[in-house]
Amino acid sequence: MSVRESLESVLKSGKLSHAYLFVGPRGSGKTSTARILAQIVNCEKNVDKKSNLSEPCGECSACLSILRGSSVDVIEVDAASSGLVDDIRDLREKVRLSPTHLQKKVYIIDEVHMVSTAGFNALLKTLEEPPKHAMFILCTTESQKVPETIVSRCCRVNFTKASISEVVGSLMKAVNGEGLDINEEALGEIAEATDGSFREGHKLLEQIATHGKSIDSDLVLQVLGIVGKQSVKDLVLSAKKRNSVKIVKSFGEMEKSGIKAQVLAASLLAQLKDEMEEALERGFSVVDDLKLIDELINATDKIKISPLPLLPLEIALLSLSIEDDSSGRSASFGGDKDSEKNETTESEKSVKSESTEIKDVKTDSVKKLTQEEKIEDASNVVVHNYDGPLVSLEKIKMEWMDFLNVMSSNYGPLAGMLRLVSPVDMNGKSLTLAVTSKFQQDILERDVKKKLIEEQMAKIWGPMTFRCVLGEKEAARIAPEPSDVNVEPLNEDVKEDRGIVAAAEEIFGG
Repeated sequence: MSVRESLESVLKSGKLSHAYLFVGPRGSGKTSTARILAQIVNCEKNVDKKSNLSEPCGECSACLSILRGSSVDVIEVDAASSGLVDDIRDLREKVRLSPTHLQKKVYIIDEVHMVSTAGFNALLKTLEEPPKHAMFILCTTESQKVPETIVSRCCRVNFTKASISEVVGSLMKAVNGEGLDINEEALGEIAEATDGSFREGHKLLEQIATHGKSIDSDLVLQVLGIVGKQSVKDLVLSAKKRNSVKIVKSFGEMEKSGIKAQVLAASLLAQLKDEMEEALERGFSVVDDLKLIDELINATDKIKISPLPLLPLEIALLSLSIEDDSSGRSASFGGDKDSEKNETTESEKSVKSESTEIKDVKTDSVKKLTQEEKIEDASNVVVHNYDGPLVSLEKIKMEWMDFLNVMSSNYGPLAGMLRLVSPVDMNGKSLTLAVTSKFQQDILERDVKKKLIEEQMAKIWGPMTFRCVLGEKEAARIAPEPSDVNVEPLNEDVKEDRGIVAAAEEIFGG
């Protein structure tokens, strides 16, 4: 049952409670509904009525005084501003007094969960023995913080987030009242940016209206720093098609436009949720949807601490391309497969040739690695069929940049990850790499990528394996060769989120 239906049922019966608890998310209309209820019980149309109470007329002196906020008999208290002990004690002293002008005294306590323990104890005594002329409306976003003794003495009404159509309907009232010229598409864009909040919708409309009476979608997107629905769909499609070039280009444009990362994250997740549910209904695979949703949720946590707020989202969408990079398709730098499937350029031929060569090396390496193995410790496999000299840690450090250059030519994103790690130990033929984040460790130790990296290592240093260790901040970073003027040494105190940023910079050629 909706809030409106619930309250209409109460008004029809005339059985009003002396205390209500309005529960719901911010901006869902709790305080506004409380004021309307205060009007209903005091409207001159409902005086002496015991049932079938009408909606407030909005014209009588009682309704007008409440609308203007000038009535001394409707008292609003914001519990978030204080512990409310003094306010509650003052309330207890004055609640016994009869209303000055209205039929009922109405106390609206917003964010009631912020009331202190002493304040709740004082309020409880008032709710246990309320005078007939008083009504209490408690509003909260966190009902679990309200003591059960208080909750049990109130009639609870649950508010939910408003739908897009409900927000649009609410905004239309303001549009008509202010004489704004705005189309339905623009109103829809505003409504989608509110996360189901009426209050947020009106705030955004007011902000946009300062730019003029005529409002279209382009103005809405520009002022609010949000992305249109079609643009969000295109981004998701680009991720699923592994079109990383388009993803990088889109994010570059969004950075210039000042797009808000949190709003974009919510839009992307909402779009993926819809596509996932539709795919499930039609019996299609949702593997990509699930992966992107998981990556975006993780990325959303990093937005506030990232120097570039949009970067975590960009990496999240590029994750599918990075995953497919090891398949030899160079997906992270590829375009739309559908639009390019009939074109065979010289570079594509080169990639195919390199892929064939890599497959041959991979086959030879796997054969060598599987001929004779033994466990040297719990996490390292040492290969014994290699007759050459064992490579030293010092040699690996000296030639690390050469190895990264080999990786970059075919596996750019993976090379970007490897630029953030340091060789710290060599035990036999097992190399230990120090990483700065769990994200790096997870990517590098996935079976497909681990084999690919070990194959490339074998080309330079002979057959070997590697493992990653997390959190060795003291590990020495690999300094660049003096001749490599384009490479800057990394700070060894780099933290996890800086690591992810640097990885992305390597992916994007930064």
